[in-house]
Amino acid sequence: MFYDKQTRKKIQLLSLLIALLILIPLLLDFSKGFMMGFNYSVIGFQHGLEESSMQIHTLKPEIPQLETIAGVPCIELNSDHILYIPASATPEFLSISSIILTIISFGLLISIIVFLVKLIKSVASEGLMNRKNIKRLQWLSYVMIVFYLISYADSFITTWYYRSHLPLDGYQICYPELSASVTIAFILLLLAEILNIAYKQREELDLTI
Repeated sequence: MFYDKQTRKKIQLLSLLIALLILIPLLLDFSKGFMMGFNYSVIGFQHGLEESSMQIHTLKPEIPQLETIAGVPCIELNSDHILYIPASATPEFLSISSIILTIISFGLLISIIVFLVKLIKSVASEGLMNRKNIKRLQWLSYVMIVFYLISYADSFITTWYYRSHLPLDGYQICYPELSASVTIAFILLLLAEILNIAYKQREELDLTI
């Protein structure tokens, strides 16, 4: 499909904006977790906790109590905590599974960026309404969904173990929440399915004519 220079620039700009809207939530989630882990690892090291496994968990009181902060009544529903688990209390299978899932998540993140770059270039030159780009959009959606599920599984397994084996007087570890950004992947998947149906109908119409 041929585009004039001005139209191609508009498509490239719009494609870039869409790519940024897809990548920004992914990169923010990834960088937030990395920087939080790095900063609190330094604090733990300064306090002689370098032999500990640092875990980020959300805790909630088993029995919520009405408290007063600065004269204002409030109830603590849950709050994020950094738990420095002794190395002896961290099973080997948990460390291995966490490393494997983290490596898989990082590989999927790289794959998402690669798929996105290829899709943007192809859309700018050939348009979106062709079989190749629709397939790329579908694969991008699938990889994004798997990325979020793998990331969630990593947090879920860790939470499940410590929730069962770590006694916290008066508190309970909350199970993680699936990132809301996964909805972007499902929206892209639905868009790809709509485009696929439209493309097939256009092919049938062209054959009929």
